[in-house]
Amino acid sequence: MHLHTKRENESIREIAEKYGIWEENLRRVNNVTEGEAANGEELLVLIPTRCYRVQHGDTIERIAMRFGVRKRDILAQNPWITDENLKTGDRLSLKHSAPMSGMAVANGYFYNGCSTALLRRALPYLTYVTFGCGVAEKNKIYRSFEDKKEVAIVNEEKKIPLVRIYDKYPDRYKSGEDLTAFAEGLIRLAQVGGYKGIVLDACAVSDSAEKFISFLIILRKLMIGCDLILITEINENSPLEFSEFADGSVMYYPKYAMENPPSFDDGERKILSDFACRGESAKTFVDLPTNAICNGRYITYDEAMSVARKRGLEIKHNENTLLSSFNDRKQGECVFSSLATIKGILDVAKEFDYMGVCFDIMRTPLSHLLMYNSMFKTYVYNSVRTREGCSRVGEE
Repeated sequence: MHLHTKRENESIREIAEKYGIWEENLRRVNNVTEGEAANGEELLVLIPTRCYRVQHGDTIERIAMRFGVRKRDILAQNPWITDENLKTGDRLSLKHSAPMSGMAVANGYFYNGCSTALLRRALPYLTYVTFGCGVAEKNKIYRSFEDKKEVAIVNEEKKIPLVRIYDKYPDRYKSGEDLTAFAEGLIRLAQVGGYKGIVLDACAVSDSAEKFISFLIILRKLMIGCDLILITEINENSPLEFSEFADGSVMYYPKYAMENPPSFDDGERKILSDFACRGESAKTFVDLPTNAICNGRYITYDEAMSVARKRGLEIKHNENTLLSSFNDRKQGECVFSSLATIKGILDVAKEFDYMGVCFDIMRTPLSHLLMYNSMFKTYVYNSVRTREGCSRVGEE
């Protein structure tokens, strides 16, 4: 795997020839469907050691048997391919020069507006799929959109579907109402929907921490024997009990250097290392950025790249923050997390033994998915983490 920064007057074809790969695969990985990449744009380059051109009558299973590779590895390395869309002449990468270690665990978010095609594209990289459709109001709990078809797909692929609860009445933890009935309602919603677990937003209830912890204890007791897991969404300031009383957590933290830290080490790295030193990183997912921000408005990474390519804008890279940006007369400055940022976050996540990563299925570019897959280790960490090197060393 390589990161290549496009230079002026350099074409996609020339880059492909330089690395000895097919131009169409380089375009697919980086979603450059036509034209050229922008000057300064980072391109993910995957160098295969074996390539195969699909023959008439081929299926993925037959190709896997012929070359002694696993079907799931073919799908992971060529995520635009399924048995349904496999065509004669398609070019597949079957093995990479650097071993593909795969994801340890990954949690992807699916919600209303996502397509089944995007879900299938992301599935090879996922362990959990969180469906953002559970809504809890003061007197009722319900699903905001129908997802039975997608949940069935996730179960068929031996992945784990979770339901994310959007609590519109967080004051329930202050009011002293019957939290046992609320917990029972959440469990019923999960069981009826075919989910294997529940995801709760704990960021919004920090001012009711003790009551929320009491609720987590009630919920966990009721979940015993139900074959359900519990994941809490937290931030770097959440009480540690919010993750200790759950099977896992997703940690959200400020993205895109919105607080303008002087460097990556003073921003993302500091937050992740601080939490790892005081919290349970071994069962925490790291939320990964997939958006760009233009004049305070979020757009997808692919939308930002499309603007830069169409208008011939130069992309600049900040070596300190690892953020990329370009200036557009209509939209102003557009700032986004480059592939280098993603690599930096993944490096920190591995260093501090985080459980895995979490990302938005609908907004995550294919190049990011392939990067997660190639960088996150599958082995279980046996190292003993110490406080050495943590920014909180010496603090009590």
